[in-house]
Amino acid sequence: MAVLAMTTLAAHAQEENMETILDVHHVMAYLVATFLISVFLMVFYNRIIYYREKDVTKTSKQLIAQLSLIMDANKTDAWTYDIEKNYYTLLTDKGNSEKTYAPIDFSQYYDRDDFSELIQAINDMRDRLVTTKTLRVKSAMPREATEEQRTFEITISILRKNRKRRPTIVVGTQRDITEEQARTENTKKLMLRYQTVFESSLVDMVFYDANGNLTQINEKAMETFGITDRKALLKQRVKITDIPSYRDIDIHAMEPTQLSSITDIDEVKKTDERVPQANVHGKMYYEADLSPIFDNDHNIQGVIVAGRNITDMVESNHHQKRGALLLEKRTKEIQEYIQNINYLLKVSDVRLINYYPDTHVLEVSSDLNHVEYKLPQLRAFIMLHSEERNKAERIFCRMDRRHPGSFSETFHTIMRDKEGRDVYLNFQMMPIENKEGQITHYMGMCRNQTEMTYTEKRLREETAKAQEAEQLKNTFLLNMSYELRTPLNAVIGFAELFGAEHSEEDEPIFAEEIKKNTNALLKLINDILFLSRLDAHMIEFNYEDTDFAMLFDGWCYMGWSGMNPGVKTVVENPYNSMLVKIDQQNLGMVIQKICIYSALNTREGIVRAKYEYRHGELMITIEDSGNGMDAQALQKAFERFAREDNGENSGTGLDLPIVKELVEQMNGAIELQSEPGKGSTFFVSIPCEMTSMEKKSEIII
Repeated sequence: MAVLAMTTLAAHAQEENMETILDVHHVMAYLVATFLISVFLMVFYNRIIYYREKDVTKTSKQLIAQLSLIMDANKTDAWTYDIEKNYYTLLTDKGNSEKTYAPIDFSQYYDRDDFSELIQAINDMRDRLVTTKTLRVKSAMPREATEEQRTFEITISILRKNRKRRPTIVVGTQRDITEEQARTENTKKLMLRYQTVFESSLVDMVFYDANGNLTQINEKAMETFGITDRKALLKQRVKITDIPSYRDIDIHAMEPTQLSSITDIDEVKKTDERVPQANVHGKMYYEADLSPIFDNDHNIQGVIVAGRNITDMVESNHHQKRGALLLEKRTKEIQEYIQNINYLLKVSDVRLINYYPDTHVLEVSSDLNHVEYKLPQLRAFIMLHSEERNKAERIFCRMDRRHPGSFSETFHTIMRDKEGRDVYLNFQMMPIENKEGQITHYMGMCRNQTEMTYTEKRLREETAKAQEAEQLKNTFLLNMSYELRTPLNAVIGFAELFGAEHSEEDEPIFAEEIKKNTNALLKLINDILFLSRLDAHMIEFNYEDTDFAMLFDGWCYMGWSGMNPGVKTVVENPYNSMLVKIDQQNLGMVIQKICIYSALNTREGIVRAKYEYRHGELMITIEDSGNGMDAQALQKAFERFAREDNGENSGTGLDLPIVKELVEQMNGAIELQSEPGKGSTFFVSIPCEMTSMEKKSEIII
């Protein structure tokens, strides 16, 4: 029994263990399935989010592009205001944040009162009183006299709200309407002026638009045609072709013709037709002038008709019509003749002159219609230079004695033109006789010969300069041929010695002389070529930040490398570092060439180089206690090949001319002071911008 019981218990235990194992397998399978489903859902959700983000990004880019086009097309700026954080953000044309401002900083761009109005509008939106508002504001008063105060049209709208539906961010778009406002004001003024002239005109005035429709008629025309109701007439859509006299008129084919080049008005088409008079019995003669109106692009804008009732005139003067027409024709011809003469006088800057011997008075006229001013003989003398008065006196004596001959003379006056030049006037006079053959006065023209006189002077000066340049060129070529021939002859001479009888000990001497003269020849050629490039402005100047203090010592000592042993050299460099924007290569060449000059001319004593930065300029001073030069040599120091002979180290004579030209092309200046036996001092100033400097005793940035 005990064994049976134990067996039964063991069987039950094994059965329970099997059930437990099966349950664990079911749970594991469930967990795995759940995990796989979760992973699938996550991947699927991420793909949905990815494509949604892609669509949103694409849409956002499209909206930003559209916003950019809209802002650019409308010349609109945009900004936002964060109500909670209390700051403004300026937006770019792409809708991105460009710069953030505090309210006090942002207010500096606008007029104080207008900015207060802007703040009030934002507060109204914050309090949900309005959702959008448009207002006009002015910019702050400009600080510069050349600038003007601008006017902006700002539209403010709510951009974002919080969960409580309260506005948090406001967007403002502003557009500069200064020019638009000015044009509007000018248009209003012109329209007011036009309306005043139109209504108060003493002649009939009617306006037709570009389509030939009647749009306006003044009181005088309504009175002429017996019209009492202006609005009723305009409602009838009367066209210009409804008028008998205008039936064949094509508005768009009308072209203005120049009646006078002086008055510059359009010639109008005149009609003399019988026109039925509204609300008036009978017929009338009516004269009308049609004047087309064009815009700047020569497009027709309308037609103004100005007219008057000439019935009485025609009826009373019908028998004189032919004579009147002929008189009108001749008058027009005379007017055109006078206008042409006046136009020629105006464009040619010529004045008409009449001199009357009886009164000794000159009458000066700018046209044929009126005298501009009268000039007594004595005042005419005063207006001339003293050397010209004797000539003028002889001319006036001839006219006072009524000399029959004409004359032409040019006088130098004390007057000045707009350019401040002395004025030269040419007078051409001829006698005018009456019916009896007696000379009554002299008539002529006065021309301004100033430009021609100064042109002749410039031609003479340019001719003299050309001759001087030719002489300088010949002198330069002569000097250059001499300078080239001297080392070249030495090279040829020593080269020929190699072919002659000589000792082996002489060959190193010959080779050294050939090398020395070849180097001198090469330096001369290089200096000539460099100077030619300078003359042609072919040298490029590259300005970049350079530590001048670090390079100055090296430049000086490189130029003093051939200094005589008994000479003391001193470089005064007050800075550990000084960063300036200069052309390192060309300024270094200037300093080295000046130092070479001091080395060649100093056999004993001291040479000193120093510099300082003052008032935006680099001031360089190089002095020596050498030979110096007299006043004559000092005057020619910067001339080409004008060097002094200093033995074998005399140089090419082109170093100082190169230095001067380089300094001047760097917008600098150079000065040389020298006395015989007391040495020479060079002063060089180069304008440049300093970024930072470090003195040897203190640091200043």
